[in-house]
Amino acid sequence: MMNLIPKIFAADNIVDIGAPATAGNFFGFTCIANLVSNAVSVVFIISAIAFFVILVMGGVQWLTSGGDKVKLQAAQTSITNAVIGLAIVAASYAIYTLVLSFFGIDLSTLCTNNPVGG
Repeated sequence: MMNLIPKIFAADNIVDIGAPATAGNFFGFTCIANLVSNAVSVVFIISAIAFFVILVMGGVQWLTSGGDKVKLQAAQTSITNAVIGLAIVAASYAIYTLVLSFFGIDLSTLCTNNPVGG
């Protein structure tokens, strides 16, 4: 019987060309997992700071409202929006962690310390 597999697909003809010289440089990071992990951390820190600032501003508005119903309502709305924003951020972090856990992705061990193309 004639061998129907062409020579080009034979196991001894496979050549490892490696990664291109520019691959793996994502905004100064050598691994996309490090970039994603750091970006998520920065977003959560910024959102926590924004929550605190908006909450304090709402509290100051409440204290300085002087019994005015319109100013008091604006302060309550500001505080409510801050708490809702915090709940959304907490839910997004839970979903982020759940997705990583569901797919079995561990960002800390995803990248190796090998140089690109090495």
